[in-house]
Amino acid sequence: MFALGQTKKKKVEENKVRQTKQELKDVKIIDTIEKDIRKEQHNREQQWKATGRDQIKKNTNFDMARSLFGGGSALTRDDDDDNNVAQQKHEEAEEVEEVVQEVERLGVRDDDEEEEEQQDDQEEYEEEEVVEEDEEED
Repeated sequence: MFALGQTKKKKVEENKVRQTKQELKDVKIIDTIEKDIRKEQHNREQQWKATGRDQIKKNTNFDMARSLFGGGSALTRDDDDDNNVAQQKHEEAEEVEEVVQEVERLGVRDDDEEEEEQQDDQEEYEEEEVVEEDEEED
């Protein structure tokens, strides 16, 4: 008799669990901030893994002999890169020239040159005094 009561309780409990599972199936999951963050992290990790795989593929195409003995460059460079660098340098030189012309137009003087000239004159004067003192001692 004892076993029959336990079976009845067990069935009641199992029915309760089944009913709860059935009710939980009807719950709809909505978008949350946490879901967005996890999705972003997942995408970042997948991109990182893909980059690693691509790097391995690039490394397999590396030719040590060519890179060491000048048969070619280990890294391929486009002529466009060289042209872009040259163009940037040219543009920078033009900007510098424009600034210099603007400074000359405004009449701004460089006081450093005048100070250097004064220091040079002072040094020459001191050297002459030292030479004159030496001559007087002789």
